[in-house]
Amino acid sequence: MPVPYDYQDLLPFVGETAPGPQRTAFRKVELARIQEAEARLGFPFPRQVRAFYETIGSGTLCVARRPPRDARWSTVLNRILHPQTVAALYLNEAADSPDPPLRRNELPVFEGLPGQYLIVDPFSGTPNAVHSRHKISEVAPGFADFIQRLRDEDAVFYLR
Repeated sequence: MPVPYDYQDLLPFVGETAPGPQRTAFRKVELARIQEAEARLGFPFPRQVRAFYETIGSGTLCVARRPPRDARWSTVLNRILHPQTVAALYLNEAADSPDPPLRRNELPVFEGLPGQYLIVDPFSGTPNAVHSRHKISEVAPGFADFIQRLRDEDAVFYLR
């Protein structure tokens, strides 16, 4: 049985500085901020999303281990959203709320291109699975799988 991805290889990118030329950087998220976001939402984050927040935080992952296949990587945000941002978007309180508004089961956790979110469905039987909006397609069977593919394969695999 394979060992679940635990995000440890991303720890060198965690700090207080802005993203460097590779545009991969994360900032720790205090446990209290995660709990505040969950209280605002009225439900907990899916297990793998919460584990990412607790271990790494939030930030951007724009460069994979493999070289990019094309120039699309230079235009993406690849932003793993801060828990407070997730809550604000979900509750339609953000200045730049998605249009159309998110559905009740769409919890945005990742912004690929500006204003384009990937979601998890905390109320489904697979709450860690990452989907496109309106669950048109499954991008990855779990949030950890999604992050691992961003890191190991291609930072824009979800656009293909």
